[in-house]
Amino acid sequence: MQKLPITLLIARSKIQSAFHALLAVGLCAMAAWLIGLWVAILSALVALLLLSREYRYQPTGGLRVVKSDYQLSAQWLSEEGELENEQPVNADYVGPWLIGLRVGPQRLWLWPDSLPAHSQRALRRLCHRPGR
Repeated sequence: MQKLPITLLIARSKIQSAFHALLAVGLCAMAAWLIGLWVAILSALVALLLLSREYRYQPTGGLRVVKSDYQLSAQWLSEEGELENEQPVNADYVGPWLIGLRVGPQRLWLWPDSLPAHSQRALRRLCHRPGR
């Protein structure tokens, strides 16, 4: 039986960016301590470029998720409001803070600030498998 679709309005996560920036700072501090200051400065520049690229390419927009029987599927909403092709969804990680989804070939991590709380609860209910 098909359940009602939910629409997730996904935003860029500042928590994810801060977490990755903290890891990069730790890596640069280790490089400065173990190797040298110049290597640390070079790794900080590379980390800055990679972090800005990662933030820019985080998936945003509307994602419509439907559950029919035990299969999840999703469609991205385009800028014009039209639905794109339907893709299978696999929820391979559902934790207290983080939800890991595979939407077709794309990997999507949903942090607490990526979605409103009611959307996260609805997605968790869709992803829940009885007996787990």
